[in-house]
Amino acid sequence: MVSAARFGAELRKRREAAGLSLAGLSERVHYSKGYLSKVENGLKLPTAQLARLCDSAVGAGGELVRLTEKPAPTGPLDVIPADVGAFRPREEDAPPGSGAPPEPGEDALADGDAAVLVPLFRDRLESARRLAQLVGAPKVLPGLIADTRAVRRIAAADPGGQPDLWLLAARFAEFTGWMTQEAGDDPASLQWTDVAVRMAALGGDTAMESYAMVRRADVTLHAADALATIDWGRRGQSDERVPARIRGLAAQREAQGHALAGDRAACERALDRSAALLAEAAETAGEPVLGTTTAPDLHSLIVGWCLHDLGHPREAAEILDPVVARFAPDARRNLVRYATRAALAHAGAGELERACELMGTVADQLPQLGSATIRHDVRLFDRLLVRWPGHPPARAMRGRLLRALHAPGVTPEA
Repeated sequence: MVSAARFGAELRKRREAAGLSLAGLSERVHYSKGYLSKVENGLKLPTAQLARLCDSAVGAGGELVRLTEKPAPTGPLDVIPADVGAFRPREEDAPPGSGAPPEPGEDALADGDAAVLVPLFRDRLESARRLAQLVGAPKVLPGLIADTRAVRRIAAADPGGQPDLWLLAARFAEFTGWMTQEAGDDPASLQWTDVAVRMAALGGDTAMESYAMVRRADVTLHAADALATIDWGRRGQSDERVPARIRGLAAQREAQGHALAGDRAACERALDRSAALLAEAAETAGEPVLGTTTAPDLHSLIVGWCLHDLGHPREAAEILDPVVARFAPDARRNLVRYATRAALAHAGAGELERACELMGTVADQLPQLGSATIRHDVRLFDRLLVRWPGHPPARAMRGRLLRALHAPGVTPEA
């Protein structure tokens, strides 16, 4: 944390060194001259987004970003946190220890059973992934957890170990962790991810440990913790024996962490590394893909969001818009996520009409999705709209978002 007076003094010094007047800075960041004057005089501490915009405008190389505190996780769109404790893993979900294998029980497999069960449960996992794009995570989680426990129980009861079943149970647990984060419980999300790592190890797969670092980086990214995101992203790339896709996703998280920190050069290096790794992974067939599979151009989406966090919203919008237009209708959750981010970029660039138009295309879908991470971005969008109280589309959109997120039957989130 830093005092408003210190930030203001640093901003004024860098603005003058860049040869910018206060009015010139106002034109670049789309905040009023009067508000920026209050920031420079230590009367207002800027939001993280304003700090990024100012940092970019005066060429501070991330120094202004590093002076700001993380944004508070509260705002006018908040509702009562959900009770998602039912989705936390129980002690029985942990794989057996390294002792003697359990005696066969009623769930033990006969010869040939694994060959039938693995494709059957794999189809159920893919169905759950498709369903999660259309309905809220809290609606998907009960069945997902039940299937995770069923596969784990069957694998554990067989003295032969059934590595294919352990690997499948690990995939179920990993996706359960992802959906638990979407439901708003980050600690439980990481617990499920740890369970997935241990299950994968019983199936002979140690790469899940690196993917768990990607998941941890995702949690710290949404908490706006740049340094932790960079650290977890780098750890996920450290073992060259790990599949290229996992290392590519880890490089993306590293890039996003550098973007939060305002370091464009480091961000671009990580993005280039990610693109090369994901291109390599695209040539390799194998197990069900880890991470999102519904984004038409994941690399461009991440580049666009990095540019937004680096304080270049206009560049971000130019990249995000055409990709958002390519989402398939059944990729609803990801469509809403990236349309919201494109709307944020347009609003940050001062293009309020386009921002409200874009947000209007997905606002009515918010009640069905129950996504804590999307709510985070919607809350940021709402904070931008507050700056234009006299703008009719902005005022109408704020009311529409409030009604959508407080609609009867909507599962509230943290």
